[in-house]
Amino acid sequence: MQVKSPRGVQQTDVNGAADELLSEQLKPTIERVRMKLGRGSPNTVGPMLEVWFSSLGERLGGATGEADKTSELPATVHIAMKTLWKSALQEAHSTFEASKADFANTASQQEQQMTTVLAEIEAERGAFTQQASLLNQALDALNIRLAESQDQANKLQMLVNKKDEELTSSRLALQQQVAEGNEERRRHDAQLRAHSAEIQALQAQFVSSERRLMAEIDRDRQQVKKLQAEVEIEKKKQIRHKSEALEVAGNLTKQLHELRMQNTQLSERASGYLARINDMQPQKLKSAAKNKAVRSVKG
Repeated sequence: MQVKSPRGVQQTDVNGAADELLSEQLKPTIERVRMKLGRGSPNTVGPMLEVWFSSLGERLGGATGEADKTSELPATVHIAMKTLWKSALQEAHSTFEASKADFANTASQQEQQMTTVLAEIEAERGAFTQQASLLNQALDALNIRLAESQDQANKLQMLVNKKDEELTSSRLALQQQVAEGNEERRRHDAQLRAHSAEIQALQAQFVSSERRLMAEIDRDRQQVKKLQAEVEIEKKKQIRHKSEALEVAGNLTKQLHELRMQNTQLSERASGYLARINDMQPQKLKSAAKNKAVRSVKG
């Protein structure tokens, strides 16, 4: 495969420079090739040098068998390429064995680390679940207290309404008694001349009864005022309790949302660790060793 560059450097230029470096018993690198060419950026020369290295094995194979009639490389280049290839194979084998041992050790450590992390995540998830349950219980208790306060306020309002009805009945009864007293007094006035002493006694009785009724009405009125004051106090308590309950409910809802977000993040972390373990396949060891061997030839 030929890699072409829009900036002037071509694959054939890079191949020729790399062959010259080999004939000089130097390993072709990006910087050496650029110095040979006198131009070209690392981003341009790098991929072309990779292509040259990828065809190096095939070219060396031809050199170890019968002479390739189509090859125009000098003998010194063939010798240098064979020596470089042999050295690269030995270094690649050593690198592969070392990488294999390092990878096995790293995989074991990461597996142990993942087991520990998963256990910690499960423990944290259990703690979060328990905390969320406790917060829900606290919210339910607040709702129950709010309902009880509302029920108590309703009962007090019913008591006030009942006292109002009793006061109205007492007032009507007093008015009826006053009307009856007036009527009685008119009858007494008619008999005043003949029964002056009796009239005075009846008037005194009426005044006493009226005072007694007025005193009872006044007591009922004071009791109603007292009940109304208690209702106002209870209403204020209810408003304060409701405000506190709403504030606590908002805080609990916010904490529940944060717990769910933390639980989601922990799940994502666990999934990432599992994905990393699944991606560690033995096949990638060989690819890594092969790439390292090619890099050692280049370096």
